[in-house]
Amino acid sequence: MRRFGITGALLLFAASSAVAQGGLSAGHLGAAFGVSLPTSSLSHEHSAGFNLAATAEYRAPLETVGVRGELFYEHFAAKPQAVGAHSVQATAAIVSAVYHIQGVSYHPYLIGGMGLYHVTASGTNPGFNGGLGIEIPLTGMTAYFEARLHKVLTNGSSYLSLPITFGLSF
Repeated sequence: MRRFGITGALLLFAASSAVAQGGLSAGHLGAAFGVSLPTSSLSHEHSAGFNLAATAEYRAPLETVGVRGELFYEHFAAKPQAVGAHSVQATAAIVSAVYHIQGVSYHPYLIGGMGLYHVTASGTNPGFNGGLGIEIPLTGMTAYFEARLHKVLTNGSSYLSLPITFGLSF
């Protein structure tokens, strides 16, 4: 678990240093939050939860594909009627490709990637995510909304969630 924090901190520090020095003209740092919906067997004993994320993204000028590094946290509370169920939390370090669709006033994109997820009671396992989003340019920043499906390859019960996220990048 400690590796996630150190790796993520180094990733964000490197990206912010490069942006501050002008080395990444298309680099962005961001933060996001939203609601997470449990799906599959996770939804049997858990209510909708929330998610938080810190992001560092780079896309070369005039390119449609970029890369995003992300530290992700998700929490689901146990349903009151679920006897013996406990809340579930997931933390992850994720790397995703982002394909920006060109030619429209708002900027839709597709995102997909993989990472290491630490899920309570399941340990650390690889996982995948994929979804879509839309960027809205603002003065000095960009707002974005996205929905992604996260699948963690756990032993035993399935971990599948659908976070719907709002974020800002600078």
